[in-house]
Amino acid sequence: MTGPLSSTWRSATIALGAALMATSLFQPAAGGQEPATPVEPSELIRRADLVGKLVVVDDRIRFFQNHPRFGYDELYLKRTPIAFRLSPELRPDVPPRQPAVLVQGRLGRDGQRLVVDVTALELQPTDLERFDKAIASLPPRDFETRRRWTAWAAKRAKDFGDKALASRAEQVAAEAVRIEGDSKRSTVDAPAEWLAIAEQARKRGVPEPEPSAQAHRAFRAMLAAADSPADLDRLRRDVERFFPESARPPAASGPAADSSGDSAEAYRTAEPEARKLMDRNLWADVVQKGLEREIAQDVPSAMKIVDRAAQLVPDRPRLVSQLVGQVLTQARADPASLRVSDVKAIGELLSGHGEQAGGAVDFYREWLTAQRDRLSPTDAEGPTALAPLYEELIHDPEEARRLLERAWRVAPGSEAVAEAFRVRGYRRVGDDWVKDSPQVEVAASTPAVEGDQGLRGKSPAEVRAVMGVEPMTRNVTATKGRVILQWVFEDSRQRRYVNFLYVPGSTSPRVASDFLLPR
Repeated sequence: MTGPLSSTWRSATIALGAALMATSLFQPAAGGQEPATPVEPSELIRRADLVGKLVVVDDRIRFFQNHPRFGYDELYLKRTPIAFRLSPELRPDVPPRQPAVLVQGRLGRDGQRLVVDVTALELQPTDLERFDKAIASLPPRDFETRRRWTAWAAKRAKDFGDKALASRAEQVAAEAVRIEGDSKRSTVDAPAEWLAIAEQARKRGVPEPEPSAQAHRAFRAMLAAADSPADLDRLRRDVERFFPESARPPAASGPAADSSGDSAEAYRTAEPEARKLMDRNLWADVVQKGLEREIAQDVPSAMKIVDRAAQLVPDRPRLVSQLVGQVLTQARADPASLRVSDVKAIGELLSGHGEQAGGAVDFYREWLTAQRDRLSPTDAEGPTALAPLYEELIHDPEEARRLLERAWRVAPGSEAVAEAFRVRGYRRVGDDWVKDSPQVEVAASTPAVEGDQGLRGKSPAEVRAVMGVEPMTRNVTATKGRVILQWVFEDSRQRRYVNFLYVPGSTSPRVASDFLLPR
């Protein structure tokens, strides 16, 4: 120290509001003395309003100027060209070894140049020593003063190219964010405050992983509380905004993030590659919960939702099966209320997705049973409409026949019921209907009279293309271990029967027989 410091200040407030140095050497004195204005060194030549005022400057020493007969009477700092003129009592005998100094003096003019007439100065240790001493003196939970000191150290490190100071400033910046985050645990809206802390930390350039650790803590808490599809969709967008890479499937899957403990601590202690997987798992958990809530609201759109799951989170193959199982559970809660289109969509969903593939037939049977049990004893139309669904969905022609017989007993002579029997190869004998086997087994027992198009071996799509019209009726018959799909085309003189044989495991049935019978 080269001289006593004016009692006006015992602490330095760094210009631009970067740091309030509560543990340093200048503090305002009582008694109405003129306060000194803390100024960044580079501002001295830019602010005309400071001329004539008492200022405080905190900088590193460039050199002390020695003039013959006067000694070391001027001080030059590293971040300003202005000379600091020392009164005789402040002039050192030899240049001091300390690298930094706090200088107080009055800014004025000497002709055309600006000068500072020094009234007090205090030599300082290295910035790193000074910074560490200040941080060590702070209370454990004082994140605000840590943040201000960090801003001071970061600016000094940048101005002077001090890598050691920059590295230490980054450590303390992350420490301040962690302390601030921990201080919000008991607040009313802690998740929102954690996210705000994370966003501000990232904006200030606080090094990772601390900003992301705070964001994970916030998002995990928000995910636990969110329940509606709309809330979960907003949360997904927020996660994507903070972690843009999280929406992209990783090259390798990682462990599920543990949301039961301190997610922030788990994130900050993880390896960098593991953090990427944790980002992805967070995003995928939000998406999964959103899809589960959407399916819970809307059974008819279940197939689209399952397809979205396969596209969005291909790294979670079991999710599709879980969602399909959820659809099935929901549908089974009230099968009688489902429309035919819904039933077919759910059956297709079950058939197309792995572990649930075998459940389609059971689900169809449950739905058909529920519909049959709802039929009125005096209803002939209901059994007639339900019969083809037994054939189409579970290949049960016997139950279809029983339903038609039930309809005939309710409405004997009904043309609609009679036609339903006829297209299935039955003929009326008295009050009964008897199977007319040639129409079903014609490929085995009766030579076919082929049409001029020759449809054998063609698929249903190819038959439509050749005939140019849709069949008048369609029937499904299971017999002798085979499933036959029969299309009937009619004109004024004859009927054309096209029988497709459906082999289990094949992708499409093929025409096994094609014959004509007069009307």
